[in-house]
Amino acid sequence: MAGAAIITAAVFTSPAVADSNRPLAPKAAAGIPDVTFGSRAEQLGDGTIWAKNRYGDVIAEAHWQADPGGTMYPKGDTLYVSDFMSDGLDPRGEASIGIKISPSGMGDRVQKTKDVREGTRLSINLCISNSSTTLCSPGLGVNA
Repeated sequence: MAGAAIITAAVFTSPAVADSNRPLAPKAAAGIPDVTFGSRAEQLGDGTIWAKNRYGDVIAEAHWQADPGGTMYPKGDTLYVSDFMSDGLDPRGEASIGIKISPSGMGDRVQKTKDVREGTRLSINLCISNSSTTLCSPGLGVNA
C-alpha cells in the first residue's frame, strides 16, 4: 500500500515541484529571458509540459488529455494551453496531429479537441515567444 501512496503523490504533485529528470531545453534564445522547460508523462498516455522563468515560477503549461469525457470535458482528445504570467511572453501549445493553439494573455486557458484513433502515439510541445524569437520545449510523447 505504501507504493500506491508514492505513485499517487507523484501523479498529483504540482508541476512546479514535480520536475522530471529530462534534459532541459536550451536556456535562452536571443531576446527571450531565461526560460526552462519541464515535463511529466502519465501512465494513461496524458502528459504535461511547463515553462518556468528564472525565479522558478511556472509561466505557462501545455497539457494533453486523452478522451477526457464526462460532463465537464469535451469528447475526444484534448490539448489545453494556459498562460499564468503577465510577462510579455506568448505561449503556444502544439500536438503532432496538427493542433496549434495559443491563449490570449495572462489567466487565459484555451483548448482544442480532436478525436484521434485510440492508441495513436503522438507528441506535444510548448513554445514561448516574444516579438523577435521563439523557444520550444523538447517533444513529450503521449497517447490518444
